[in-house]
Amino acid sequence: MSEWSTKHSGPAIFSETQTLGFLEKVTSEKIQQSLILWVKEISDWSKDKAYLVGHIKVFVEGLENLWLSSTGRSINIKHSQGWSEWTADMVTLNVTAIVFGTSKKVLEEVAQERLKACFNFGTELYK
Repeated sequence: MSEWSTKHSGPAIFSETQTLGFLEKVTSEKIQQSLILWVKEISDWSKDKAYLVGHIKVFVEGLENLWLSSTGRSINIKHSQGWSEWTADMVTLNVTAIVFGTSKKVLEEVAQERLKACFNFGTELYK
């Protein structure tokens, strides 16, 4: 048995839905790059702490949609047909991270902190 499994018997799960309001229209590319960065940061943080990523998923809802998923390696990216040309002033963001080896509280703090840092360009978060 690994060391972490004796401390935390099950996975820590962070799952949240937020509405993001932007102070001015934001391109879909900027939204996508911010969320790719978030997925990478959660994955890198997990690796640095010797935790195991079960799954990280992101779904952006708006007039167009974006899906990201990763198990800690590559990031799978899918989007609706008009995503590339779309700009938004508001989106609904659904994020979930499942990580083995940490507590729910620690994962939640890290995930929220990194999410805010990735969207540091005139964004208001509404839960």
